[in-house]
Amino acid sequence: MRTLGLCLCLILLMGSGLAQSQDPDSLVQQGKEVFSENCAACHRANGEGLPVKFPALNKNPYVLGDSGQVIATVLNGRKGQWGTMSTWKDKLDDAQIAGVVTYIRQAWENKAPAVTPALVASIRSR
Repeated sequence: MRTLGLCLCLILLMGSGLAQSQDPDSLVQQGKEVFSENCAACHRANGEGLPVKFPALNKNPYVLGDSGQVIATVLNGRKGQWGTMSTWKDKLDDAQIAGVVTYIRQAWENKAPAVTPALVASIRSR
């Protein structure tokens, strides 16, 4: 009986972890859709941005660097030398933000690791 209870607990814990993770391909696909609907107007579909208005995301060291900073920027917006980026924390959920951040870190010529909804949730809660 005790073994059965332990097995059930492990299954539930593993299942909750799976709910927080997502197939990498579906995460990128969701991110591409979020990007197209919300980001491409400024940063362009090719990730090249608009000079002196919206920064390029393709080959951008900031995008390829610390994923936590990128997530925080999407959540909270950012004021920079070229203007202000909107905050998305009230418009996109953790999975959508994980998807779009993963997409921009892996699209075009970018080759940075994916992020997870769980990481987004932890940064959102700070």
